[in-house]
Amino acid sequence: MLRTIGMALYVAGYLVVSLPWLLHAKLLEKNPQKHEAYCRKKIVGFCRRCIKVMGMKLEVRGLENIPPEATLTVYNHQSLLDAFPLIAHMPNTQSMVAKKELEKTPLLSAWMKAGHCIFIDRSSPRAGLLCIKKGAELLESGVNVTIAPEGTRNFGGEIKSFKGGSFKMATRAGAPVLPVAIEGTYRLFEGNHGRLKPARVILQVLPPVPTAGLTKDQQAALPDLVHEQIQKTVNQLKGELNP
Repeated sequence: MLRTIGMALYVAGYLVVSLPWLLHAKLLEKNPQKHEAYCRKKIVGFCRRCIKVMGMKLEVRGLENIPPEATLTVYNHQSLLDAFPLIAHMPNTQSMVAKKELEKTPLLSAWMKAGHCIFIDRSSPRAGLLCIKKGAELLESGVNVTIAPEGTRNFGGEIKSFKGGSFKMATRAGAPVLPVAIEGTYRLFEGNHGRLKPARVILQVLPPVPTAGLTKDQQAALPDLVHEQIQKTVNQLKGELNP
């Protein structure tokens, strides 16, 4: 319980203290490169400190699989905490797709917008199409996009089916899909009745899957192909964490 309270106080305190940094970031908007570098430094630093506070014992593997071009990174969604290791230790995590409700969170939403976050309203098909369009545009401009194609948490169980719309961002832009398997994040929070406890987490980056030149049938098969790769890796990681 003390760790959970400590995490809540740290996040709340950081967001308040970060107000001057948000104002400085606003002033840097006229220089996109400086704005990008400044915001990323602050966001990555915040996530790395949160990982320490929550007691996540993180191991990151496969960073050599990240290609130089912009990618659509897709991952299995175990926990509310998945975003922290992705942002903190994957150098190509820039724009993340998040639920619309987070856009109403004071200060947090400002930092998310500074990090190119795409907010999606799952109740609106039109909003979903706009999200795909925005994601494809970011990929075409060289900005990496990260999404959980399950659309909801699986709490460490079998990975739910991947929604095909998520992959249209990549196929429209001709960008590679970068599969990422995460195992253990649910153990820190959801698997402990909503109270933080230290746990080991492994994040495994898999080889990218090209999408340029895919036929319509190959595009339709892409979600299941990537799902199979991530599920197979997660099963292996589960065996490693539960010998």
